[in-house]
Amino acid sequence: MTVEEIIYDVKEIKAALEDDTDLEDLWLLYKINNYRALLIAEQYQMEPVIDPAWLQRTGKFSFTKTDAADDPAITVNSITLGRAIISEIVSLPDDLGLNRLSGSGGIIGFQPTDFDSLIMKALVKEEIHRNFGYYARIGTFLYTYPYIMEGAAVVIVENPMNIEVLDGSAFRTRLFTDPYPLDARLAQAVVIQILTKDLKINDQAITDVVNDSQSNLRIMKDGQAPPKTN
Repeated sequence: MTVEEIIYDVKEIKAALEDDTDLEDLWLLYKINNYRALLIAEQYQMEPVIDPAWLQRTGKFSFTKTDAADDPAITVNSITLGRAIISEIVSLPDDLGLNRLSGSGGIIGFQPTDFDSLIMKALVKEEIHRNFGYYARIGTFLYTYPYIMEGAAVVIVENPMNIEVLDGSAFRTRLFTDPYPLDARLAQAVVIQILTKDLKINDQAITDVVNDSQSNLRIMKDGQAPPKTN
C-alpha cells in the first residue's frame, strides 16, 4: 500500500458523506504518520512481535568519532565512541524500533545497551569480537562501541518519508506513491482513526460507505467492515 492510497480512502469516504475540499495532503500525511506510530506501539504492547511490514532499511550513514570534549553526554574523558544522527524512532521496548544496526558492509553487528553500560564498555576497553559491538541511543543520537565509519539500519521510524528509497543504484526522496511501511489491518485502523477522531464521522456512516457496492476504495476494501476504534 501507499500513502496515496490511504489518503484516497480518507477523502473518498469523507466525500461520500460531506465536502472533502478542506483536506490537505500534507496534513493527512502528518496524521497518518502519527497514528501509524501510535498503533504500532499499541499493537506491540498487546503482542510483542515486529511485523516485517513496519520495517524500513536505511542507506549508509556516517559516524564521527566523539568524546567528552565535543559531546556533553559523554562524561568520561578517556573514551571515544562513534556517533551518528538518525530519524526519530517509534518507541518500543528494548529499542526494537531500531530493529537492527550493522556496519555498512554488514560485517559487524551491534547489540543494544543503555548509554551508561556503553560508556563502561568503552572505559574498560571491553574486548569486542570483530563481528560484534554495542550501541546506545539518546533520542536521535546513536552511539557505538567500537567506532565505525559507516552504518546501516533496519528501523521503524516515526516519519517513514524521512527514509530514502533505493531506486536502481541511487537513493531518492520517498514519494506518496512508494510503498508505505504498514500492514493492511493497521492501515485500515489509521483511516478509521482520522475519520472518527479528526473528522468526527461516526462509525456507522463509515461502515455504510465501505459496504456500498458502488464504493471504490483502496485500503478499506468493498464489503469489509472497518476495524473498531478505541
